[in-house]
Amino acid sequence: MKRVVFAVMLLGLMLIYSVPSGMAQNVADQVETLQISFWPDFDQPSVLVLITGQLPANVTLPARVEIPVPDEATINAVAQIDDIGMVSVDYEESDGSIAFSPTNPRFRVEYYVPYEKSGSTRSYDFEWQAGLSVNELAAEVQQPANATSLETDPGADDVFTNQGDGLVYHSLAPVTVPAGMPFSLRF
Repeated sequence: MKRVVFAVMLLGLMLIYSVPSGMAQNVADQVETLQISFWPDFDQPSVLVLITGQLPANVTLPARVEIPVPDEATINAVAQIDDIGMVSVDYEESDGSIAFSPTNPRFRVEYYVPYEKSGSTRSYDFEWQAGLSVNELAAEVQQPANATSLETDPGADDVFTNQGDGLVYHSLAPVTVPAGMPFSLRF
């Protein structure tokens, strides 16, 4: 009898520890805040896109987060943000998105994308459409130091000079973006 009980307990433990981590994870279907910053010509002739998010307080961590990225994107960083700073996390790329599972509610995704050139004019079209809802999405474009002007569509709600770096920023007011609905920005 003791052997049967031991065998059943051993089998139970084996089943618990053999469940793939992806199956046991919570999937985030909502982001509380998402700040998307665009830095064209920051450190190379392309656009550095920085996406900083905050999961809602009621999300059980780790939670699988899926973020859309353009096919031509070059991933620079995928991280969770804690009290110390950014800590890299493993991620998977597939069909225009990346997926990762932060153990902290704050996260960051950074990637580079090419822009269009026409003479001395540069332009970039950003499109966000995800399977998760964003309660508050804010966007901001850093005007390159050598640029004589910058226009956004939709138009910026605030244009200001950052005292820390002396650069001009074009900021759009936060919006709510339901799952599956697009958010577009051209600059």
